[in-house]
Amino acid sequence: MYKLLTRWFTFGGAEKEIEVAPRRFTAAGEVAIDFKPTLIPELKSDHQHLVEQFGALVAAHSRGHLDECIEKLKLFTYTLRAHLLKENLHLYVYLKHALQHDAESTELVAELRKEMQRIGRALNDFVTRYTTTPWDTDTRRELGNELESIGEVLSRRIRHEESVLYPLYMPHRSYR
Repeated sequence: MYKLLTRWFTFGGAEKEIEVAPRRFTAAGEVAIDFKPTLIPELKSDHQHLVEQFGALVAAHSRGHLDECIEKLKLFTYTLRAHLLKENLHLYVYLKHALQHDAESTELVAELRKEMQRIGRALNDFVTRYTTTPWDTDTRRELGNELESIGEVLSRRIRHEESVLYPLYMPHRSYR
């Protein structure tokens, strides 16, 4: 399969090689992800963008700019979903395999992943509620109340990931 994915393709007469990172398959058929040195800096950068976008959302709401508020909410949601996908595909899968002989760390990572999935579902409900219903005074007030609690959850989660989860991500040889 790897050979099939990395063979030469012809685009308009010019040959280009498509690079695909090698993956190792485990006995259970799952894909083991290789260490990516830039992953944690990328995830931390995502966090910074999320905080900035959330701040812009809160500012738009406080100014009463409803159309802008909805756009900021959609942008924040898109960025968060992309971040969660990156964590799921690269960080959690890698840590699951790298920490398989460390029961305590494996349990911690599994709990953090479950918590993030719950947060993701709650975010979906939140975004759906505020992007599909008509805006009135009550809706605007409810959003303001929810933004405060979402900001607290976001800040707490970012601090926890960066202080507890991300330090667990190391090259395979570091887990000995």
